[in-house]
Amino acid sequence: MNGFEYNLLVEKYLSGTVTLEEEAMLEKYLEENPVDSPEVLPYEKAEIGNRIKRRLFANTIRKPLRPMYFQMLAAAVFLIISGLVLYFVRDKNSYMTAAKAALSDKNEAFEVKNTSRKPQRVTLEDGSEIILQPNSRLGYPEHFGDRKRIVYLKGEAFFKVKRNPAKPFVVSTDNLATQVLGTSFNVRSHAGSVEVQVATGKVSVYEVGESHAASKNGVILTPNQKIIFDKASRKMELGIVKNPLMLKTAALTPAFNFTEVPVAEIMETLESTYGINIVVEGDMLKNCLFTGDLNDLSMFQQLQLICKSVNVEYEERGTSVFVFGEGCPEKQVN
Repeated sequence: MNGFEYNLLVEKYLSGTVTLEEEAMLEKYLEENPVDSPEVLPYEKAEIGNRIKRRLFANTIRKPLRPMYFQMLAAAVFLIISGLVLYFVRDKNSYMTAAKAALSDKNEAFEVKNTSRKPQRVTLEDGSEIILQPNSRLGYPEHFGDRKRIVYLKGEAFFKVKRNPAKPFVVSTDNLATQVLGTSFNVRSHAGSVEVQVATGKVSVYEVGESHAASKNGVILTPNQKIIFDKASRKMELGIVKNPLMLKTAALTPAFNFTEVPVAEIMETLESTYGINIVVEGDMLKNCLFTGDLNDLSMFQQLQLICKSVNVEYEERGTSVFVFGEGCPEKQVN
């Protein structure tokens, strides 16, 4: 199963249109690819491995959490469903105190904590889906405001946001805010850093702070890009995700089976397939041809195989890949 076929099955699974045969294929593939393998992203493994009803809390009783009581510690209501705990904590030291700005006296706030060992799904009122990782917490209002949809994250979660251009979706962590209209991305917030990885669409990431300088510290991420924000230095480091996925905008599935094809053309195919800028330093590839089957390989595995065969190297520099080296002599055929 190549990356494109895998992505199609994941989308069918999420939409509920997957067949029993396709589901079996997917489960077998996941069993053969551990969660820490570069072939499968953690949030994808979690989503396929956990079937939870679309409205997880549709039949549960939820107790209101008013803004005026955030600084008081009162009774908590615990509703345990498949290892997922929905609870309401009145703790002035909790990150949930930030939710006061998004709430009115007529609104309610909820906090979801995943106490299980497996990722769990949460579905919001707008249809957005969240895969919450173990030991992570998510805070959100009962009803979103008129201008923005704001949630609060402590830990790690994958977001598949329902598109609404009139009401941006914002994920707020201790020091960083991630804003989108409709897309899918992963946010990992830990003690010293915050990491955001984009799967589809465009994501705006910016520092949250009282100073004017903090509000200007931000970037725009596109698919297969990531950013790591160091909380101490307040520096943002741009990069490429570990396992780039094929862009969904591609009209056809690329055929990664080549017979004496110019390497320069293959580089262009990789660039358009994954949406990653590939810069060839010089004209060392002008005489290089490549023959081989690159199907069922990740992008970096494909790139490594090509580069080794034509005597060049590559390295990541920010969100781009640079190719350099001696290349091929005239009339070289691989």
